[in-house]
Amino acid sequence: MRYVRFLAAFVVYTVIDVGWNVSPVARGMYERLYDASGNDVLLDEFGREMGTWGGAEMLALLAFLALIALANSYLAIEPAVQERNLTKAMKNSFVLGCAAYATYIVPIFLMLSTWPAVLVPVDILIGGLLSLITSTIVTYVTLRRAAT
Repeated sequence: MRYVRFLAAFVVYTVIDVGWNVSPVARGMYERLYDASGNDVLLDEFGREMGTWGGAEMLALLAFLALIALANSYLAIEPAVQERNLTKAMKNSFVLGCAAYATYIVPIFLMLSTWPAVLVPVDILIGGLLSLITSTIVTYVTLRRAAT
């Protein structure tokens, strides 16, 4: 069953992460933040349009999605299922997601002098929320199925 929960975490995280990143809300927010910071060319210089992605980009994305699903499974979902404690999954996954996203956004902010500072807490919170949603859904469904 652990493998099923890992696969469920992978699917749930992938759906909500991709859904968030292509949503008009997220795209508009990021565009406004870059424009307001005077960095309207930042994404043109450093960004890669999805239409130009090749095998390396897809492998990198799959590695990230697999690792974040594995971390959610190992550090949040499985301990919560063992203790039958949904709150444990929620707390652990939020901390995990915040830490995971902080490990990429803080170095980017420190390396690129033109990176919008407001994106640091925004991206950290988004990472926490994506993991929180993933682990909450998978743990809730698992605990409900075990109760029946």
